[in-house]
Amino acid sequence: MIYRFYRFMAFLVRILPLKGAYWLGLRLCDLMFFVNHRGRLAVRDNLRTIFESQGILPSRQILDGCARKTFQSFGKYLADFIRFRKLSPEGVRESISIQGLEHLEAIRDSKRGAILLTAHYGNWELGGAFIASMGIPVHAVVRPVPSPALERVFQYFREQRGLKVIPLAQAGTGILKALRRGEAVALVGDRDFTGNGHPHRFFGRDVSLPRGAAWFAHRTGVPIYMGFATRAPDDSFILRMHPPIDPAHEPSEEAIQEKIIAIMEDTIARDPCQWFIFDPFWPDESGNPPPPTP
Repeated sequence: MIYRFYRFMAFLVRILPLKGAYWLGLRLCDLMFFVNHRGRLAVRDNLRTIFESQGILPSRQILDGCARKTFQSFGKYLADFIRFRKLSPEGVRESISIQGLEHLEAIRDSKRGAILLTAHYGNWELGGAFIASMGIPVHAVVRPVPSPALERVFQYFREQRGLKVIPLAQAGTGILKALRRGEAVALVGDRDFTGNGHPHRFFGRDVSLPRGAAWFAHRTGVPIYMGFATRAPDDSFILRMHPPIDPAHEPSEEAIQEKIIAIMEDTIARDPCQWFIFDPFWPDESGNPPPPTP
């Protein structure tokens, strides 16, 4: 049923002009905002934590407004992802402004390999496609969706844009092989799907965060390049690439992880409505971890 609904929506999004596709995505996620009570409360609580970490006591009005905007922004993300396969490499490059181009050129010209790290923020898929369009082999670690048929569609979209897929269950071996070939591996650093993460302070509260990027960088000597494709007011994107975190200049895996967290916090705080986490993220007040995502 989910697969058929997706194919129907994908058909509509592809035949509509971009503004029409965005309108459809907005209305669909507006509906989800009103019917998905658990997701709406989770987004509000996550936003509250981000605001309070900055010394802001948010009003109910701003939490409700930002939560709805988060759902709507995700609707645009879905429309972009569905239209993903229509973009040529040239179309990908034309739709994104780039800050820190020299870092991508360094990756392309180096034989060391690279760990690309982002978050569920803005349009991480499009950011990866932009990097691949520059001739950089990118292997993206992906957590498959429950529907195998739908996952095959998503994998096809990614491969069309030059992204090679490493399933999460095969991440360890796949990452090492790619790095040994001097290629780039793309990870997200804000969701601990494996349960192997470590507790860290994130926006002033303890939460388990994935340690894979810091772990691999510390043990292989491969630098981490963090980048985030942020949606601009005109619905274009700005890909901001940060200077590399070179493990040769860091005393420990923990020091690398702290730098990662600081960059993620700064990016998400700039526009928390582009951070797409629809589950309770932090443990509750009794210390119980967030419930697992289905």
